[in-house]
Amino acid sequence: MTPGRAPLTTIFLDANVLISAAWKEGSEIAQIWQMEGLRLVTSNYVMGEVQRNLHQISQIERLRRLMHSVQILSFEKLPEIPHEIVLPEKDRPVLAGAILAQADHLLSGDKRHFGPLYGKTILGVRITVPTELLDVLRLRRS
Repeated sequence: MTPGRAPLTTIFLDANVLISAAWKEGSEIAQIWQMEGLRLVTSNYVMGEVQRNLHQISQIERLRRLMHSVQILSFEKLPEIPHEIVLPEKDRPVLAGAILAQADHLLSGDKRHFGPLYGKTILGVRITVPTELLDVLRLRRS
């Protein structure tokens, strides 16, 4: 760490965040890419879902530009998520990836599946809705 600098905040990006950022030019969530002090990460698993959901060339090109500053992690074995955490099977690898990445936040707009977990910290990872994180980061900058 550089002297005098705050440690980086690691944000694990769920597919819907990446899709939203790539969906249209100037989307609000894409502001995260302009903020300092963040380490943006995701996983190969998440990228598979992203690729299945973006079809327009302009969206794919925006995603490619955004991904230059996102680290894509690949995991051979994911940790077990505690059984009391209620998540569909397809979302468990997302949370597990955030845990292995030692993320401070799992950023997900999936209110249906992650909504009940918003604001909770699971094995060191706070489940965060994008609007909340944007508000916190804007306050930090001012």
